[in-house]
Amino acid sequence: MRVLLVNPAMDGRAFGKYAKLMEPMPVVGLASLAAICERDGHSLRVVDQFVHANTPEQIAAIARAMDAELLGMGILTPTAPTCAAIAAACRSAVPGIRILAGNIHADVFAADLLANHVADFVAHGEAEDTLSELLEVLDDGPDDAALTAIAGLSWRDAHGAVHKNPARPQRRDLDALPWPAWHRFPYRRYGLLPLADVAKPTLAMTASRGCPYRCEFCSLLYASSHYRARDPIAIVDEYQALHARYGARQIGFVDPIFPLGKRMLETFCEEVMRRGLHEEVVWVSETRVDAIDRDSLRLMRASGCRRLLLGIESGVDLLLENVNKTFTTETIRHAIQLCREEGIETIGLFMLGLPGETPEMSRQTIEFAAGVGLDFAKFAITVPFPGSQLFEDLRREGRLDRDDWENFTTFQPDPDLLPFVPRSVSNAELIRLQQEATRRFYLRPSMIWHHLVHIRTIQPRQIWNGLRSVLGAA
Repeated sequence: MRVLLVNPAMDGRAFGKYAKLMEPMPVVGLASLAAICERDGHSLRVVDQFVHANTPEQIAAIARAMDAELLGMGILTPTAPTCAAIAAACRSAVPGIRILAGNIHADVFAADLLANHVADFVAHGEAEDTLSELLEVLDDGPDDAALTAIAGLSWRDAHGAVHKNPARPQRRDLDALPWPAWHRFPYRRYGLLPLADVAKPTLAMTASRGCPYRCEFCSLLYASSHYRARDPIAIVDEYQALHARYGARQIGFVDPIFPLGKRMLETFCEEVMRRGLHEEVVWVSETRVDAIDRDSLRLMRASGCRRLLLGIESGVDLLLENVNKTFTTETIRHAIQLCREEGIETIGLFMLGLPGETPEMSRQTIEFAAGVGLDFAKFAITVPFPGSQLFEDLRREGRLDRDDWENFTTFQPDPDLLPFVPRSVSNAELIRLQQEATRRFYLRPSMIWHHLVHIRTIQPRQIWNGLRSVLGAA
């Protein structure tokens, strides 16, 4: 089969003045699917629209030039309109092309995407095995009986009827999958956003799938929270290969939490040091503040961990409880203090406009962020993404009757386009609070000095673009 895989970009117009803050990131899921295509012997082309800014028509021209038989796209909620445009252009340019959609947005809205001809197939959940079986069936000349046998697939038949096959059991042996095919991607253009970039080139990898926690704003709930971890030695094998093959000097783990559990942490860190990789590569990851202790941090630092992303969300205990975070602000303070003492920099991830939040609570969060000892902070406006419990609750209450998916972004300059705002705050005020939070955190003299003298990883261009956005420049 001739396969074209596309990483669709979000529409920069929806971000307005924030568009310059967007940078391409490694797409682990798509790179894993590319590896499946290579393993199974299919002809493959990859287009990263985020990097190359291809128009839908240019992508269609690529599809026509290679006479693509299958187009595959992962649909994140803000990219849904872009994906529809790419699908329409490719259908016009290549009659008979089949389109496969995946990722959580496609999973949630599979029936709509199929009925509206955005896709012919939707892969539910983890797509590697589904893609492999689908390509085999399409290679043989598909019939309905063969498609019906593919677990985890929704599809539209020749008469326009939509079918949803039984769910595919989640794969437990993650190490049996091929490593992502980064050589197909413009990997030297990738970063982990300015906040998480310590060294370049940077690539990403996964050490586990799923999450045992149930935060109400998280779309992972839809895809199941069943946690499965890889063998720590196999993780280090891939880690080493990313450095040896691609020259990666920083690895970002995209797991919701890494490392999770003492065995994983100790085995991984000790193996990295045994191979001497701690002298060549640094790593960053996201974790929970209630998963941090001094001995773990000390071992992580020794193995090359330089920065941790912490899903803090709020500086108000009531709001943390409302979204099922299961820790308190005191836990947050203690964790950040331990990180500072052990030499690991911290990025606090905050959400403004959580359910039940008032302007006073937002300012309490802002002051908490500025005073708790973080090195970086990101203040996102709460968005009820499809697949989350928050999305389902708001839909049920009739407070989310809209599908302008390009505006489901955490940095939205137009107050009239915010998908959700708590009842006690106005749209415009919530955006002002977001700008106030960023100014309050970064424009302190002590923080400016800290970044100029000690951190020194954010480039002047990035600082300028960030200041222009938070200061309200057009």
